[in-house]
Amino acid sequence: MLFLTVALVVVILSLYLWTLKSSYSYFKNRSIPTPSFDFFFGHYKTLWSVPSISRQFEKWTKKYGSIYGLYEGTRPVYVVSDVEFLYEVFVKQFSNFDSHRLPFITRLSTGNHIHLFGADGNRWRRQRHIINPTFTNSKLKLMSSLIIDSIDIFMDKIEKQNQNQFNIYPYYKQVTLDIICKTKQLEI
Repeated sequence: MLFLTVALVVVILSLYLWTLKSSYSYFKNRSIPTPSFDFFFGHYKTLWSVPSISRQFEKWTKKYGSIYGLYEGTRPVYVVSDVEFLYEVFVKQFSNFDSHRLPFITRLSTGNHIHLFGADGNRWRRQRHIINPTFTNSKLKLMSSLIIDSIDIFMDKIEKQNQNQFNIYPYYKQVTLDIICKTKQLEI
């Protein structure tokens, strides 16, 4: 009985390790460059240890090009900074890419409160149909002057900063809220 249990554990562990190894060959099989990664952690350890994640992405983009792969643990993720490719996917062929990966916590929930970026299939089509009238050309033209005013105020505040480095996050929050409040008035 003990031998059978040990054999079963060894088989399960071997199968698990083989699955991990095969998931790490995803980009290699597709000839897509990827930075070196750690087994099981993928690129998480690197991203956790750098002072600026965006600077790390910038370095990787310079080294590996505008399309390369990363691993979130064992899950392959594409990093794309090619504007034409993004336009093709998000504008021209958006209906072909309506499924989005949901965060783990969202997948656990069973409610109907999934937002547009997390919805897929019929739920995404329904939400998109409801929200599309908000983004017509005429409404966007009405909003543009309000958005530009908010951005001008934001830029004035940024220019007043005489420091080389400062925390820009509070300013981003302010300009975002300002734009939302100003454009919300157009809906009334």
